Amino acid sequence: MSDAQHRRRDLESLGGDASERANDALTNLSAYALTLDLEYHRLDDRLLELAKTEPAAAELGSVLRERAELAAEREAYRCALIALHEQLLPVTACDR
Repeated sequence: MSDAQHRRRDLESLGGDASERANDALTNLSAYALTLDLEYHRLDDRLLELAKTEPAAAELGSVLRERAELAAEREAYRCALIALHEQLLPVTACDR
């Protein structure tokens, strides 16, 4: 039996309360990922504005660094969501 199946069985043995908490955690992580997406796109808009003006070179570098940090955080959250989701999937016939 795989580790994912063991984790699912552990959750099932705790009852619906554990499943409900896990779903709440996934919902909260999803909401935060959407917030990160919004900030990322806000920075994209700011970059487009800065690209139109020459004196904005210093701010441009700062915005690019902030955008790169947000991109890394977005990716980390997506990976966490996928891992959590995979642990909560019901056991299928293929997993047995």
